[in-house]
Amino acid sequence: MIYGPLHTGKTSFLKQVASLLQGIKVYINFEDSRFKELGPEDFQEIEKIAAEVYFKENQNKEEPDEDPDAEGAVYYFLDEIHNLPDWENWVDRLNREGAGVFITSSSTSLLSQDVSSLFADRTRVLKLLPFSFKEYLTLRKLRVPRPNLLTPSRCDEMLCLFLHYFDNGGFPDVIKDGNSMLTRAYFEETLQTGVIARHNIQDAEGLKRLAVFLISNMASEYSIDTLKKASGINNEDTIRDYLDYLEEAFLLYRIPMFNHVSEDGTEKDSPCKVYAGDTGFFKTVYPNYPDSLGLRFENLVFLELLRQGKQVSYFRDRRECDFLITEKDSQAVTAAVQVSVYFGSPATREREVLGLMAAMEEYGLNEGLILTLDDEEVMDIADRDGEKRKIIVNSVWKWMLE
Repeated sequence: MIYGPLHTGKTSFLKQVASLLQGIKVYINFEDSRFKELGPEDFQEIEKIAAEVYFKENQNKEEPDEDPDAEGAVYYFLDEIHNLPDWENWVDRLNREGAGVFITSSSTSLLSQDVSSLFADRTRVLKLLPFSFKEYLTLRKLRVPRPNLLTPSRCDEMLCLFLHYFDNGGFPDVIKDGNSMLTRAYFEETLQTGVIARHNIQDAEGLKRLAVFLISNMASEYSIDTLKKASGINNEDTIRDYLDYLEEAFLLYRIPMFNHVSEDGTEKDSPCKVYAGDTGFFKTVYPNYPDSLGLRFENLVFLELLRQGKQVSYFRDRRECDFLITEKDSQAVTAAVQVSVYFGSPATREREVLGLMAAMEEYGLNEGLILTLDDEEVMDIADRDGEKRKIIVNSVWKWMLE
């Protein structure tokens, strides 16, 4: 199962996998309108065609190969499978009958509990997101350097490349073509096909206003009342549904405040921060909105933590820490990360250090990380009990190269 936003290379990945396999290969793109109305009888026809090809390929062999990776095996490559109703049982049967099956989806519905239960112990899951800085360099055929072996001139070069990547985002074709306006087209396409058409949205304009507002306020908390005013949608349940749909389609992500429970004792409407699915969305989706470099910078760090498979929340009491990293099983806090574009002014240093220290003391961490644009140092700071705690200040692009 390969899942992730539209235009992040899922189909290209399928082709790479197919080129490494020997056997009969069946590829279907369920975004293609010709396959929109497929039913169970059509599934059988597809299998019949594959069986005929398999027979022709193997009729001269004395015995069929038992090795599933051997020549003669059958592989199905099913792109954007979520567009096919009731696909789960068909794919399950194909797999149980010995076929190798690779499916992609640009919807998180691929990871639903029902799907996970059906394919338990038979599934390998891969998430593809917009490219990291390392992947950006590789796609541009540039050597990925070791961050601790860089000369000053090479550091300057890497910083310039990073700023270009940061500004335009990580979609592969945006990087290859140098056309950042593609991200606008991706936004519109995802909104239309991944949300409006998929969920039969009646108030498409209200949904779009909501999505644009959230992306233009990336890395910020929101309230339902604020979203109602921004979108013109009065029904709170509709707002909540739209948030779920936008997240399902990878246009945005929400992360909770750690260990926060609302006044009624539930997690419903607990404080959340929202992050855009790609930093390139900001300047193309709402180009006239006043830029907040710090919020985009925080969004970039969030996406990198997501690529690393981290479980992320944020901390706030009287102070705030941008990210807490927690273990998925125990929910134990393992790391605290603060993000600050520039770390030079005394007021900025005090704010970021105090917020990070508050989180470190709260959860017993002896070391914390502050990511900046280009500042680096190591600090030993005494906490309220006089105990020294280490804070590492690192440039974000070097951190992304590690």
